Amino acid sequence: MKKSRRAIALASSGALVASIMLGVSTSSQSSAGTWCSSVKISYFKGGTADSFSDILEKGARQAAADTGADVTIISSGWNFPKMVQQFKEEIVKKPDAISFMGHPGDAAILSAAKDAKKAGIAVDFSNVPAKRSIKELNAGFVGANLGKMGQSLANRAVKDFGIKRGDKAIVVGTFGVKGRSDREDGVVKALRAKGVQVTELNLQAIGENVSGNPNLLTPTLVAAIKAAGSDLKLIVSEGPLLGATPTYFRAAGLEPGQVKVAGFDVGADVLAAFASGHVQLTADQEPFKQGYLPIISLCLQKVYGLAPSSVDTSAGFVTVDNYKIVAALPKGFR
Repeated sequence: MKKSRRAIALASSGALVASIMLGVSTSSQSSAGTWCSSVKISYFKGGTADSFSDILEKGARQAAADTGADVTIISSGWNFPKMVQQFKEEIVKKPDAISFMGHPGDAAILSAAKDAKKAGIAVDFSNVPAKRSIKELNAGFVGANLGKMGQSLANRAVKDFGIKRGDKAIVVGTFGVKGRSDREDGVVKALRAKGVQVTELNLQAIGENVSGNPNLLTPTLVAAIKAAGSDLKLIVSEGPLLGATPTYFRAAGLEPGQVKVAGFDVGADVLAAFASGHVQLTADQEPFKQGYLPIISLCLQKVYGLAPSSVDTSAGFVTVDNYKIVAALPKGFR
């Protein structure tokens, strides 16, 4: 019987991967999974209602349908202190497992992670690693190799856009949070190694909910653009902020393409910014996998006692040459 159930589990996850590769629409996705129906999982999606976190949620809900797991979606509006508080609240509720994000950093997470361990709650991490917490819990991680991803993006931007020594760049991100800022740190390190003058815009100094409300970035970014002047050749941003590039350009009086824009993540807003000529390059970390695979990993741990799974979702780049191909894929997966 146990062998049969395990075969069903593996077949369920394999079937979804196959259906995605074949471009099957959401209407044909199965909801017949039951093998993990006894497991309660709290899944943290990061945001509340934005293109990136909504894909995370879509992946988690599809995994719930394929496995039967009782999945509760936790939305934090990308507010990191709120995320930590919600983590603690979920531990008190004692679900069987939690998929958490490492954005707040180990200093904020580690104590609660230890409490979860004591309570017998399985915890995996997604999107951003919290390395000490992952080690403490022997947890799995589904997400990108952020430092490598950042350096690769910077090097590709320099090559594609002909950026030279002495040119200026603005990099937007959450700096100073180990693990969370590895991606932006990688961008800055690679650009400076090429002799590019980099201005860092730290989102922590702007407000707690910038990613949830991209308009909060407008005054700071516009001021940095004007201060850089005509030597500004590149802006690097992320997620909802990358998708809001047309708003920032209008406020700064820039035409599409006047300054090249690169960043991280793909969603409807980012693809629209490609189409309007405002964005030219982004690194896709495939958030659907970051929603789907943690649920599978936690189910396998709780139902069969298997070890946590770690998956690097770093992928290729979306560019002006291939964004239309990505946009034509089934909606809501990238």
